[in-house]
Amino acid sequence: MLKICLLKKTQRQWTDRLALFLSVLLTLFCLPVVAAATEPKIVLIIDDIGHRDSDHRALELPKEVTFSILPDAPLTKELSELAHAQGRDIMLHMPMESFDGQAMGPDGLKVGMYEAQMEALFERALNSVPYAIGVNNHMGSRLTSLAAPMHILMAMIKTHNLFFIDSRTSPQTVAEEAALSAGIPAARRHVFLDHERTQAAMEREYKRLLVMARQQGVAVAIAHPHPATLRFLQSKLPNLQAQGIRLATVSDLFSPRPSMMAERKKRDLPLAAPK
Repeated sequence: MLKICLLKKTQRQWTDRLALFLSVLLTLFCLPVVAAATEPKIVLIIDDIGHRDSDHRALELPKEVTFSILPDAPLTKELSELAHAQGRDIMLHMPMESFDGQAMGPDGLKVGMYEAQMEALFERALNSVPYAIGVNNHMGSRLTSLAAPMHILMAMIKTHNLFFIDSRTSPQTVAEEAALSAGIPAARRHVFLDHERTQAAMEREYKRLLVMARQQGVAVAIAHPHPATLRFLQSKLPNLQAQGIRLATVSDLFSPRPSMMAERKKRDLPLAAPK
């Protein structure tokens, strides 16, 4: 009887050890998957691309950095082609009216425009930026605070199967809300990296960006192709991986949906004249 009990105890010990071994093995295999799923990431969008020859220096940034390109600017098509050749995500940086009345540049959307005017200008702007897969607002503090023009704009964006990033140039913006209401993939800017172009200010905003990424899982930053900004980013971005943060493309925000848009071809449509 004692022999049988000892045998059963030995079998239970081996069973327990096997279960422990399998549990440890399963944990070791699962840990990398869990870590990958929870890895914080930042998305970096460079606005105002297309006006200056120095904008070419932005091409030296990692290809995960998105270019938001102004429509009908001197270097719009050239930089769109070069960025696309690098495999970058490209967005249309759509000019919109601001509260302070700054000049918007070509194709700008203004308060009080008829729907047909807005549609014609948007089509012209989009046609001028090859390979654009999304839109964000250039300026636009006044226009983005009004629901009616935002709903018109989001309907046009939806027609072209694009996404929208609210640059949040005003706390009164309703652009992101209008995009989501229209069923468009949408996100918002969390940090303006170079609102002040000093080293100290950019350091402060960059640290805030990383903190937000760790807290939220993802954080979106907007910067501009100023020489000081580009130097700053070239010094910081190579160290991201060592800090446990991934630099992601803007289309990663909406994965897997935008993957089908990544190969968007340059459209050979006639430019619509504004009415």
